[in-house]
Amino acid sequence: MTQIIFNATTGGAIAAGAGFTTASVQILPGWAPPIQYIGTTFPWMAYLLGCSTTPFIQSHIKSAHVRSYGRRSTLHGGAEVVSLSKAVASRPQKQGTSGRAILVVLTYRGVGEQVRP
Repeated sequence: MTQIIFNATTGGAIAAGAGFTTASVQILPGWAPPIQYIGTTFPWMAYLLGCSTTPFIQSHIKSAHVRSYGRRSTLHGGAEVVSLSKAVASRPQKQGTSGRAILVVLTYRGVGEQVRP
């Protein structure tokens, strides 16, 4: 299985069975292997890591289901995207400020990846 960690990009959540929109998807980075398969129910989860830039502040981990994935020419220039069951409040960090950087941990089967029986 491929596991990637990347910065959250957009914030909206999506309901099961709903189509994704520009505001409800996480854009996979350009270096990420293309998705062959990703489940949309347990145990296929995405994990959201909230990392504090202030010392001694506890980070948090939340789990979310992947609701849909794919690419569409009208969404973010045809980039591959996934939509999650929880909204992600991505807050870009600026030097000298405190806050949370949100990271997404995503596990899936990449195109051409060998699968054990």
